[in-house]
Amino acid sequence: MICNSLAWAYQRSNRLDDAKSIALHAAQGMERDGLTDDAPGLRVWGGLTMSAATSYARMDDYDAADQMMRAAEKAAGRLAKLPPTDGDGRLLSVFSKSSVRIERVRLAVQHGRPEEALSLAKGMRLSKDTPPSWRTWLLLDVARAHTDVGNAEGAVKALESLRRVAPTWMRHHTLAVAIVTDLWALPNRPAGLRSIAEFLGVAD
Repeated sequence: MICNSLAWAYQRSNRLDDAKSIALHAAQGMERDGLTDDAPGLRVWGGLTMSAATSYARMDDYDAADQMMRAAEKAAGRLAKLPPTDGDGRLLSVFSKSSVRIERVRLAVQHGRPEEALSLAKGMRLSKDTPPSWRTWLLLDVARAHTDVGNAEGAVKALESLRRVAPTWMRHHTLAVAIVTDLWALPNRPAGLRSIAEFLGVAD
């Protein structure tokens, strides 16, 4: 967990190679030492692997990031077969099949792959331990992906869900405002957009 915190700090300082290296080194060490055979260890390993994948993505190596995220999602499936973590496992790491899939959606959107993002998000069932903030990010990424593929109706539907879940957060988030601004500029505005545009203060 200390290594994960260091990797996070390096990412925020744009020292991406350092962030990637420390996360990978710690994750590989856990595998080598057999520390991923129980739920707490697997959660920490998952957090490290996702961190390394994020660093790869920010270094524009989407293929490496996607490969690591796929491995993490497969490993997350083992959690259901292991004895549960004592206490709140989120104190170790937000790691589950849902959290990995949410991150995969986000990375696909950020790297200009909206169709892939929507395919990943389709039919998702979020686990109970998924933090509310991750749910809001997923809805925003889905709205952006719909916008990028020209599906204004789908974007509005996601934005309506986001407004119900986190209205204050949505109102102050620059990406949400940018998405609605882009939709508002369309010659044919979809039903439901005006209410959201007025809520965010971008309507005429």
